[in-house]
Amino acid sequence: MPRAAQSSTGVIVRDAHLQIDLRRHGFGKERLDMPPTPSNIKYAEKLRNEILGKIERGTFALADYFPDSPRCKTDAPSTTWGQLATEWLKIKKPAVQHSTMHHYQQTLGSLHFDEVRGKHMADFDYRMLMGLLAKLPENPKTFNNIATVIKQVLHYAYLAKTIREPLHEHIAMRRRQEPEPDPFDLAEVDVLLSKFTEEEARDYYEFAFFSGLRPSEQIALRWTRADLRSGTVKVDIALTRGKEKGTKTSSMRIVELSGRALGVLERQRARTQLAGGHIFLDRTGEPFAGTDGPLNDWWKPAMKVSKLRYRDARQTRHTFATMCLMAGNRPAWAAGQLGHSPEMFFRVYSRWIKGADHGAERNALDAFISPQTGTKTGTEKPNST
Repeated sequence: MPRAAQSSTGVIVRDAHLQIDLRRHGFGKERLDMPPTPSNIKYAEKLRNEILGKIERGTFALADYFPDSPRCKTDAPSTTWGQLATEWLKIKKPAVQHSTMHHYQQTLGSLHFDEVRGKHMADFDYRMLMGLLAKLPENPKTFNNIATVIKQVLHYAYLAKTIREPLHEHIAMRRRQEPEPDPFDLAEVDVLLSKFTEEEARDYYEFAFFSGLRPSEQIALRWTRADLRSGTVKVDIALTRGKEKGTKTSSMRIVELSGRALGVLERQRARTQLAGGHIFLDRTGEPFAGTDGPLNDWWKPAMKVSKLRYRDARQTRHTFATMCLMAGNRPAWAAGQLGHSPEMFFRVYSRWIKGADHGAERNALDAFISPQTGTKTGTEKPNST
């Protein structure tokens, strides 16, 4: 039987190697592959004291000292950033849309994380975090998209006790100026629609301008969601990154179609209703695989020959919103048509809302506070006769 002896310093001496006893600190007897000579024993005692100091400070990672230990797999601080990110993705997957998961996977697999992917979480501190953030793209939107994912991973790491400090609280998003809507006016809409060389393309974008649907919602729209008698469509599906999911707001809405949008559906009946599937199809008669199809095949060529100032196809939705306001529709109704919350609608379209009533609200106020009406507020003296 091999001889084993333990000194009062927590070093176990065996015939061919040494062990450092960490059982009282949540680990085990960790092996050092060195013969039990007096100098090696002294080295092991110093090493143990160093480890105990790190355990006390919460910075000890078993894999840094004993990478072959079977206990490394259960030691949270020994987990690398890459391993933790993979673990977090597995946990998030059932709770998010596939498009969101795709964004998370692309972000965490990008070059931005190459320097930290193999780092143990025990070594991930404030300085490392700040260094990682400093190397991200300067563009506020891009920075925020990546930093948001980092923040979520570090929050999970803190709750899972792979790090002791709530590093996620030190991540500040960058302020960015949201681009304002840049809608078309009605005359520009008609000019652009006249430049589409295919009837299907012209109808597709006429529906986009006069229904206000998101592109991802329009390409997923089916005849089973359309009610031509009531002039409505039910919007509850969007096609994003090749897969169908719920709408951007994860809520269903009933859209009351304008006359021009309803006219498009009447024309589409002869083209696609018999098949019973999607309302809008590409030029080969197949459902669109993504929003790039109508954009590249139809929108960009028509914009090029229209001589109008270039705007992207998302402005069809902004155009619908501003047309509703210019027509005198109530902002709350327009917000419901677009699937916006009233708060978001007012924030995005406040400039158009201010002038949408054509002075009617101010005139009503002036009429109320004018001297003529002011004498009827109940403050005048009663007639003595």
